[in-house]
Amino acid sequence: MLAYVPLAVGLLCATVLLVGFTATALGDDYRFWPPGTDERKRRVYLLCSNGFVLCTLPTVVLDAGSVTIPLWSQAVGGVVAVFAAGLLMRSAADLGEKETEGRVGELRTDGLYRYTRNPQNLGGILLWWALAIASSSLLVAILACAITAWMVAQSLIEEPWLRERYDGYAEYAESVPRFVGIRSVRRAADAIRSTRADADS
Repeated sequence: MLAYVPLAVGLLCATVLLVGFTATALGDDYRFWPPGTDERKRRVYLLCSNGFVLCTLPTVVLDAGSVTIPLWSQAVGGVVAVFAAGLLMRSAADLGEKETEGRVGELRTDGLYRYTRNPQNLGGILLWWALAIASSSLLVAILACAITAWMVAQSLIEEPWLRERYDGYAEYAESVPRFVGIRSVRRAADAIRSTRADADS
């Protein structure tokens, strides 16, 4: 029963963000995300996003094992969680905090942004689903559903702003998938082959 408390708080945080994203999508003059220089919107986003993250740990602890899945699936979930956490941290470092929030910077098309336009969002989605599987938790899976909706909505509503702000974004969007696709796989394979060729030479 205790696990429902952090779950409820986490879902409340995600709902506040989704309401803000919806208002951005529907309003002509209102923009919740990215907040840019609006410190109030930035604080609301950070409060809700950090609150969601903090609610996940007690949910994992209190609800672990609530569903039965094979041990090998849990192990795979753990490996994917480590990979996703690395993807999240690396992509955040590639872009930078200020650029992530739309305050300053330039269009980034290198690093992980060569493979996906939203590596941070992709990493977040993968991480929460991997945690749900690794912990065999139904409630964490519910949080994973919430963050999937949040990350997809966030990616969609920031695209018009990106197209308006950066002259080269339209061309970039044509060549790089929003999340992941066959082009992502091909570029990753090419990068691996190139690295091996350099190591052998």
